Amino acid sequence: MTNIIILLAVLVSAALTIFLLNGFVRFKLKNKLSENENPIAIPIFKGVLFISGGLLLSELISTFQTLTKILPGQFESNELMLREISFYCIFLAIVLIVLAVLLWLSTLLYSLISRGDSVFVEVANNNLQSLILFSAILLALTFAIKTGITPLLDEFIPYPTMPVYR
Repeated sequence: MTNIIILLAVLVSAALTIFLLNGFVRFKLKNKLSENENPIAIPIFKGVLFISGGLLLSELISTFQTLTKILPGQFESNELMLREISFYCIFLAIVLIVLAVLLWLSTLLYSLISRGDSVFVEVANNNLQSLILFSAILLALTFAIKTGITPLLDEFIPYPTMPVYR
């Protein structure tokens, strides 16, 4: 049963992340493109964002498995399920905030490296060289931050406390 819950949680969070990233790209590029214009750089840009989001979401699984081993000792039945869902939502929100900060930081670094150019304008202009540079920055930051997400999420797990006798 736990594996099914984890599978459903990962699928829902991946679909939500893809939906949010797709909406973000459409929002940032809607004024920069005409209706019939469809540069090849946009699907590549979305793909890099999806890969970065997927790498960050992969850190949720081990933390959620730890949570599902700890919580049954503290809660039962419906309350247990509600606690698991609420903790997973908290974990997902933290990962999405980290992804947003990572995207902002990589956009800022790209702008600094390319002397003020916007990555969204470059993607709309189908500039693949700029897209490769941005992708490298984003993926490098993603790999660097990925290892720190699990300890951050582990801080929110309610481990049982040992009584102290004096």
